[in-house]
Amino acid sequence: MTMCGGMGGATRRVRLRDRAAERLLEMILSGGLAAGERLPPERELVERLGVSRTVVREALNLLEARGVVSIEHGRGAVVSGGNPAAVREALSALLRVRSRSLLELQEIRRILEVEVAGLAAERAGPEEVRAMREQLERMRAQIDAPEGYVDADVEFHAQLARATGNGVLLTMLEPVVELLRESRKVSASLPGAALRALEEHERILGCVERGDARGAREEMRAHLEHTHRDIREALEEGLLADGRATRREEGR
Repeated sequence: MTMCGGMGGATRRVRLRDRAAERLLEMILSGGLAAGERLPPERELVERLGVSRTVVREALNLLEARGVVSIEHGRGAVVSGGNPAAVREALSALLRVRSRSLLELQEIRRILEVEVAGLAAERAGPEEVRAMREQLERMRAQIDAPEGYVDADVEFHAQLARATGNGVLLTMLEPVVELLRESRKVSASLPGAALRALEEHERILGCVERGDARGAREEMRAHLEHTHRDIREALEEGLLADGRATRREEGR
């Protein structure tokens, strides 16, 4: 009996820690805290979160392990710099707070990836083109399997970004693209969407192969507009909840 009680207490504290960590993330986002800024003192966090000092410390340690904050002697918890894992964690929390953020992420993709396509058309060599072609063949082979199809889709866009030779662009895109993986599975499962997207990727790659930067930008813009529409439709139909597939969709 004592053992069960102890295990139950430990499980409850883990749940409290996880909830506290999520609320701290929301606090960082809603407060607009930038890299290098300090979180409120520990005693204030205890009062605001309504948990013990131990739970607050464990939540901060969890966020530190995820790269969101760093705990500095004499300063307390400080918001970390923008490494991809920390950015992805912050964006994920934002999606949980505001489902509209999923469509806002699509806007970010349009801003960045249209130019990525143009730069790739100007700079891609035979090896980069071959790597992208391999991902298109994977997409074709997995057309009826959303998991494998989306993996190849994500890798195609990563290869396109690598072909620009711009490491900053790649770093900026990585957390956004990975975060949209679940929503892409749902949009790919909409009738005809996977085949249409495959054809759009083919046209993008065709422009890259020809060195047609203007055409690559136009094709990428059209592709992302269609993707935006698919995700909006999935949200309206209840197939997505804050960027994640709902149980109704997962059970198909």
